[in-house]
Amino acid sequence: MTEFESPQSPERSQSNSDLNFDIEKPLNPDTEKKELEFAKKLSEKVSPFDGKAFIVGGYARDEAMRRAGQKDIRSKDIDIEVYGVSFEQLKSIIEADDFKDFGTPNLVGKSFGVIKIGEIDISLPRRDSKVASGHRGFEIEVDPNLSLHQASLRRDLTINALLLDPITGEIVDPVGGLEDLENKILRAVDLKTFGEDPLRALRLAQFAARFGFQVDEKTIEIAKNLPLSELPNARIGEEWRKLLLKSSKPSIGLEIARQVGVIEKLHPALFAIIGVEQEADFHPEGDVWTHSLIAVDVAAEIVERESLSGDDALTIKLAALLHDLGKPATTQKRLVRGQWRITSFGHEEAGIEPTRQFLSRMEFGNNVNERVEKLVRYHMYLSSNPNPDQAAIRRLSTKISPSSIQQLSFVMEADRRGRVGLPQGLDEIINLTKLASEVGVTQEPQRPIIQGRDLIALGLKPGKKFGEIIRNVQEAYLSGNIQTREEALELANQESQKDSS
Repeated sequence: MTEFESPQSPERSQSNSDLNFDIEKPLNPDTEKKELEFAKKLSEKVSPFDGKAFIVGGYARDEAMRRAGQKDIRSKDIDIEVYGVSFEQLKSIIEADDFKDFGTPNLVGKSFGVIKIGEIDISLPRRDSKVASGHRGFEIEVDPNLSLHQASLRRDLTINALLLDPITGEIVDPVGGLEDLENKILRAVDLKTFGEDPLRALRLAQFAARFGFQVDEKTIEIAKNLPLSELPNARIGEEWRKLLLKSSKPSIGLEIARQVGVIEKLHPALFAIIGVEQEADFHPEGDVWTHSLIAVDVAAEIVERESLSGDDALTIKLAALLHDLGKPATTQKRLVRGQWRITSFGHEEAGIEPTRQFLSRMEFGNNVNERVEKLVRYHMYLSSNPNPDQAAIRRLSTKISPSSIQQLSFVMEADRRGRVGLPQGLDEIINLTKLASEVGVTQEPQRPIIQGRDLIALGLKPGKKFGEIIRNVQEAYLSGNIQTREEALELANQESQKDSS
């Protein structure tokens, strides 16, 4: 191990079907070692040409954070920036026999001065100039002779402009990133270039959430003026996914998102909960926004406790954040038993449409969206069903599919624990999951007690009545009117005879 190699850590797997990258999955230790060897070898090979290769981006930043004892973050890739050589020289070096073991160079990024080998991006320094609207509206000028300081001006934050010398292990700091790391500050490298990319408002929020850092006031002010309407949904969703999945306290990033206008400009359904009052006897923590921030932080604790990842973790955190989106439309003061109270009756049902509106900007995929909607819809289930029986549990498991009672219990827990200063009242939730386990519907809905092949075995011919018979039998089972498969088959036979009479 060289002096800058990090200790090995096991890979964490996750399903991430909706995007082409693995947010939570760090480098495999063997892959990391091989890529560091590549970086060192490349630096040695460009040296005779008066060139120099540095590891840049997230890996350099995360290594600096580890050395400072702040966070033991495992990077997902290694990027290299090469100074002092032309693109053709770089291409020639990488195509030599010395590098054959590392893979075949991919020149797909030639116009940007980028060569890709495996998951490694090798690039030349460049200037990015804003020439058109949108996140991609930049003109790129590749210039191998840029100084480290000049090249760093295209970076967003000082902590992301650090470089790592693969030979010496030295952290190179052209713009004061180490001091900002030490002080836990997010600061723009250059206010002008920072303000040219609207995506940086969201990146600011997700980095604040991931690292728990404060944001420089000037950086906040410039972020407030970024034209966020230019951003495509996929990029918005990508930053939200990182904010939620990479953070143990998402509320920090969400507050920054609120301060810079991301919530107001991009997510009006979420913005609407800010300032919505709640009855102090039930929500002493404050308005709906405050409660939702606490709930999503609790959800992050639950995700860690249960070792959830990927879409499963994202679903729980999103549902915890969005569960009260129906309150702006339903909150009012009512006379309850002679006292004026703030109520939000029916907010769980009213929250479905604003939840859909919020998720529509993300491109998380139907797997996540459908589950979150169901969890929002049923998060108040125990308020009207405090002592459900087995039949009710079976029915609930079907209603909330494709989410599960286990997921619902996590969101209920986040909601209950988000009411600061009150007894958490978790016994009901524990009883719910216990009963679901006894019935066998904790992780998936109640399966149909009979299927089409059973009707065929009874001598029935397939037809449009099949579905109706199966539904009627299943309803009887969920209602507790029948208990066994034998009773289900008997009822199916009776239903079929009705149809033929």
